[in-house]
Amino acid sequence: MKTLSMKKLLLLMLALLVVVAACTACGEKDPQGGSDTPEIQSPQGELSAIIEDIYAIQDAGLNVVTTTVDLTDANALKSFTGLDSADKISEVAVSEPMISSQAYSLVLVRVSDSADAEEIAQAMKDGIDPRKWICVEADDLRVVGYGDLLMLVMMDSQLADTITSEQMVAAFAEVCGGDLTIDLQ
Repeated sequence: MKTLSMKKLLLLMLALLVVVAACTACGEKDPQGGSDTPEIQSPQGELSAIIEDIYAIQDAGLNVVTTTVDLTDANALKSFTGLDSADKISEVAVSEPMISSQAYSLVLVRVSDSADAEEIAQAMKDGIDPRKWICVEADDLRVVGYGDLLMLVMMDSQLADTITSEQMVAAFAEVCGGDLTIDLQ
């Protein structure tokens, strides 16, 4: 009788082990078939509200105005983001001084697919004109990203007593709640 109970116990333990192994193997896989990877969740909501959150952490020290960019306006898109096309992005917001003789620009871009974020970030860095203000130039420039959200920030290093790109990047990272996935200097 003891042998029969031991066999049942052993079978029960074996069955439990199979169930546990099956449950562990059922995790969500990434599209390329790799291992379990948590999806990065960038801040949601209107980009202008995210810019306000960034400024709540790090004030730019300038009189800025934040606007949404019309993605069908190719000239505005190029001027603010450095991008030639809005094909892979879903929205853009920009914050710049009301006085155009101050070289400062903070731009948020939401990409349509986070898989394209690094490519778009590089295109922004390569395409932006740091002399777009004509009489002043931005020489402190960073493009960073977290998930599907990219931030381009550039300014004249003479504003270093007021603000630096490093401070704005730190505020962006804090708003995102994690380590940045893209950092181009």
